[in-house]
Amino acid sequence: MLMEKECPILLISEDSSLAAPLVGCLEGEGFAVCLLKAEALEGASTPEENSELILVDLTLPSLQRLAVCRTIRETYAGPLLVMADCVDEMHQVLGLEMGADDFIVKPISPALLVAKIRALLRRGRRSFAAPVRTLNLGALEVDGGRREVRVEGQSIDLTSREFDLLWYLACNARAVVSRDKIYEDLLGVQYNGYDRSVDIYISRIRQKLGDPSRKPQMLKTVRGVGYLLGG
Repeated sequence: MLMEKECPILLISEDSSLAAPLVGCLEGEGFAVCLLKAEALEGASTPEENSELILVDLTLPSLQRLAVCRTIRETYAGPLLVMADCVDEMHQVLGLEMGADDFIVKPISPALLVAKIRALLRRGRRSFAAPVRTLNLGALEVDGGRREVRVEGQSIDLTSREFDLLWYLACNARAVVSRDKIYEDLLGVQYNGYDRSVDIYISRIRQKLGDPSRKPQMLKTVRGVGYLLGG
């Protein structure tokens, strides 16, 4: 499927008719929206490369439906937002582990949804303005200009959010950074005391870096305080 114009927001929905009000809401806020049915992702090509943000709208979540995040992440590194009905914590965790940057439980007010989308777009655009410099921390090399990560010369694939978090920690290397500080500086919100998304991102980054979760050497958790990179 090829697009004839740039599509800042790609909305992937299981039901085009049910997605119509959401499309109208977003277009009313000035966003250009392209609608794609979920099964179209199984085709040879999709328009995600032209999208500044992808929004996946699910009805009842399941492991099979959440796998769409993993499919998207095979070719897309930008902001990925998932929303679903009647979702429990397990499904939220699975969605984040499969590559979602945020998970929204419906119903949600249009104002809050738009605010979340704008926040993700701001963070995504800021991330491309990272200084053109490379930080070396032992075997770990983080290139802020190219947005590339290497461990002992081996390239590591990270999602946009994972890179942003690793770059932030690399810029604060050898210092413990609290969860509160990460949420405030990187996510632009106050930590609510129970959100586990940053913990999930840290776990995924460790796995990709080949850093053992039980005895990490590069990215450590300082219990009750925060995280330490390159300590």
